Amino acid sequence: MSSVKIHVPVVRLAKLLRTPGGLPVADAVKRAGAGLASLRAECLDELRVTLDQAELCANRANGEYDPKVADELYAIASAAIGVPTACDLAPIDTALVSLADLVDYLKSQEKWDPNAVAVHLRAFRLLLHTEAGKDSNGTKAILEGLRRVSQRYARSDTPSAAAG
Repeated sequence: MSSVKIHVPVVRLAKLLRTPGGLPVADAVKRAGAGLASLRAECLDELRVTLDQAELCANRANGEYDPKVADELYAIASAAIGVPTACDLAPIDTALVSLADLVDYLKSQEKWDPNAVAVHLRAFRLLLHTEAGKDSNGTKAILEGLRRVSQRYARSDTPSAAAG
């Protein structure tokens, strides 16, 4: 008997899925856009909290490598990845990925570069205040600079760089 109870809702669901109806696509897209716009303020607030946590964490390093601080900073940055893109703030996502990459490279080398970390955090703050600049030339330059900073440590992590 229990199989009948499960089967009936499944049949009903299948029938509903085949039944035409719902919003026209244009209306659904408008509603989705309005929904994302309303989430943008919340998203920015959450990203500000993330930035504050990252700055406090990085300051605890006191310019020295501390594996616990590095792990925590990596966790803070990587946990927020994806959120900005969902709120139409992709450049902030790119900055978070670059920060996470940098910290990962530093962890693998058991090094700390307070200037490289600070540059990433200042860029994150700038992008938040400008709401990511919508891929302006200035935003592109910031992101390229961050990429170069983090890649400097990626290169020094390779065996050929260590041998040289």
